[in-house]
Amino acid sequence: MQKSMRELAGHSVEPAKPVAVDQALIDEFTPQGPAIHIDDRETSSKVVEILSGMGAAIRLERLPVGDYAIGDRIIVERKTAKDFVDTLINRDLLGQAKALSEAVPRPVMIIEGGDIFAQRDMNPNALRGVLAALTIDMGITLLFTRDEQDTAQMLFVIAKREEGERGERKFHPRKSFASAKEEQEYVVSAFPEIGMKNARLLLSHFGTIQGIANASLEELIAVKGIGEKTGGKIFELCRRMYG
Repeated sequence: MQKSMRELAGHSVEPAKPVAVDQALIDEFTPQGPAIHIDDRETSSKVVEILSGMGAAIRLERLPVGDYAIGDRIIVERKTAKDFVDTLINRDLLGQAKALSEAVPRPVMIIEGGDIFAQRDMNPNALRGVLAALTIDMGITLLFTRDEQDTAQMLFVIAKREEGERGERKFHPRKSFASAKEEQEYVVSAFPEIGMKNARLLLSHFGTIQGIANASLEELIAVKGIGEKTGGKIFELCRRMYG
């Protein structure tokens, strides 16, 4: 036994080699469907669960307008037929619709389930007038679906079509600005991996958009919350020739 142990000790044991992970196997478990940004207040509906099951690459966040953002030109507001009429009577439906129409070039409102004319005791022509105002005056596309399953399928088709025809696009909607400060924040937030929070940090640090563009890599990295990777992308983008 001791001899065997001595013999074993005389032989070096090679360390275990790391197992190579096939990227294809990783990709297999990563959602490959179209990207849809979803307002985190929508998680109580089955639409989110159904979209996830269909393979959509969903991202939950607090959207300033609407319930679903697809690419950079589509935001979808989802309302049940009852909620549509209740919001019209008791809340500010047209105000919500105006904010939606000002946010992106292609605003969409999905009205789900039931007949809006059967929800409340309203003059049908009043409802028709609202539908006309939404579509003609505000340019909102109205889509009617049967239920949450139908809504999820509609959203998936829209996202698939948008991604297929225009390529995957980041969510950065057009909007009207209350001040030059908001407009500056909006421009900087479109930089790679920046967003509104870091845009404000950069503007507070450098003072102007030009200051950010002229900053050295070291100066960008020094801003808290930016980091080497993001700072490098900003630095390279600001110096890359167009075309």
